[in-house]
Amino acid sequence: MTERRWRWIWQPDLGQGAEEFAFRATPGGYEARGSVAAMIEGAPLNASYVLEADAAWVTHRVRVELKDGRPLEILTDGAGNWRRAEGGMLPDLEGCIDPDVSMTPFTNTIAIRRLALKVGETREIKVAYILVPQLSVHAAPQRFTRLADRLWRFEGLDIGFTADIAVDGDGFVVDYPGLFRRA
Repeated sequence: MTERRWRWIWQPDLGQGAEEFAFRATPGGYEARGSVAAMIEGAPLNASYVLEADAAWVTHRVRVELKDGRPLEILTDGAGNWRRAEGGMLPDLEGCIDPDVSMTPFTNTIAIRRLALKVGETREIKVAYILVPQLSVHAAPQRFTRLADRLWRFEGLDIGFTADIAVDGDGFVVDYPGLFRRA
């Protein structure tokens, strides 16, 4: 596989602003970068992230940084063991394979691609949920169901949230009703 790159903008359904997104695929894996500048529920959000995954869509590094310089960087062995970049295990995240960063729809693509479900199949997973701008992280149960070739149902099992997410042919989110849409 040769290196491939994608770039686009996601906009929030509620509030104003945008995420500038860049994605790079290489034979060894994937790197995603996003920068969000938005007003959400009257509060400014200015942050960026970098996420690195291997060729099987298993995440190994997530870094989120607020514009004021406050970072959160966590690393995983890909088998559900997480730690802070500066050291210190995160036992509450044990068993989480995928991250879910609250400010971007991209992290849904990671689960969608890694799970590779057939139409009609469902899978429950546990994710390392990163809430931005708080930069807090906790384990969260989620369910993904593939409804059609380019349509997935997402369920946040701990919060009672459900959305049917439309994706493109590569599994990147096009429309996440109520949250994000690709410009």
